[in-house]
Amino acid sequence: MKIGFMQGRMVKPLHAQIQEFPSKHWEEELVYAKKLNFQIIEWVLDKKSIKTNPFLFNHDYVNKILHENNIVIGSVSDDFFLQHERSDILSGKILEHMERVFMKMSQLKTSLYVLPLLEKMTLKNLEIKNQIHIFEQIQKIVPKNIKICIESDLNSENIKMLFNSIDKNIFKINYDIGNSAYEGYNFQNEFDDYFDLIENIHIKDRLFQGKTVPLGEGDASITNVLKELKKLNYEKNLILQAARIPGMKDKDVMIKYKTFVENAIL
Repeated sequence: MKIGFMQGRMVKPLHAQIQEFPSKHWEEELVYAKKLNFQIIEWVLDKKSIKTNPFLFNHDYVNKILHENNIVIGSVSDDFFLQHERSDILSGKILEHMERVFMKMSQLKTSLYVLPLLEKMTLKNLEIKNQIHIFEQIQKIVPKNIKICIESDLNSENIKMLFNSIDKNIFKINYDIGNSAYEGYNFQNEFDDYFDLIENIHIKDRLFQGKTVPLGEGDASITNVLKELKKLNYEKNLILQAARIPGMKDKDVMIKYKTFVENAIL
């Protein structure tokens, strides 16, 4: 298993949000990451930085800074999609945005695109035929080298139903440990039903129907989940997306969390 982190978690947020692209400190954060021996980052795209994010506007420079700090972009979290005003989930504007992101991902040799179908973008209220239609639209524009990792709040039965009708070579699952706990889902049942589809995992703890909390303080049974992943020989990315801790420096929080995960999977 490779332990990485969600971009922006090691520097102070600019807009008091738990997750956002650190537009003023992204280079600085990569220097910190190198010192802490992180080699993977999940890059964040969001609405506030969509017109200036160097991922979209200066990929050569991004490549240079990544290389200097021995870090690769393991995945891209497209929070712009989540923050967009919902009309029918996939408007023409969103599809154009995705095409552009896919092009930049190819240039940066990044293969995993995390698509957050949560909150106002949830699939829960859509009939299965309408869910399938969304992914048929996306499939038309996805390059061969990119996989779409669906992060959803669907239960395992509905996920199985959906994946019976979409291309499993293109569409995979981004499993968020904390969000699963929030919904009250059982991770053992989820792994039994679709472990082979999981391509990326967010390490997060949450209270049932509640907020994100520091690792080990919520209802996610984080240690048990990690031990089960080890038992199942999961060898893909683990991305730290856990809560900030008030009064503690963000870099120290990441050290604490990295040690927590390492102790669980050793």
